[in-house]
Amino acid sequence: MKVKIFGKKSHIKFSVEGRPPRKSSWGTDEAVLIAELRLKSLESLRKAGLSCFSGPVKLELVMYAPNIMNIENKQTYVGDLDTFVAGVCESLQPAPTNPDLIIDPIFDCRDDIGPEIPLIINDDSQVVSIIARKIESEKPHYTVIITSEDS
Repeated sequence: MKVKIFGKKSHIKFSVEGRPPRKSSWGTDEAVLIAELRLKSLESLRKAGLSCFSGPVKLELVMYAPNIMNIENKQTYVGDLDTFVAGVCESLQPAPTNPDLIIDPIFDCRDDIGPEIPLIINDDSQVVSIIARKIESEKPHYTVIITSEDS
């Protein structure tokens, strides 16, 4: 029997207080959530001695919030998981180059996390596997794990 040995997998893991950004939020009041996510991911990359992943990756997202299912309570319901998965994926890559896209001024003079920077991935098409969960918790926060799938 032959055993195929795969290359070493790299990964980063980080946690962020609050909730993840929603999809297509670069120019909205959620831009602060994108900035916080990008800062934490950059810190994690630097700590691990890694740079932007160029190949396929696996994304794990775990959200913690007090109200994960009661959609009737609009004030406390955290939202749909798929919206946040898309928001995380979009936030880890450069912002779209659409000339009509408005970028919040929070990114002005932020060469380290600016919207043109491919922070963790170059394109969300690199994400080949996603595991996502919502867990009830009094302290809203989320954890992201990105693992290279290069072999």
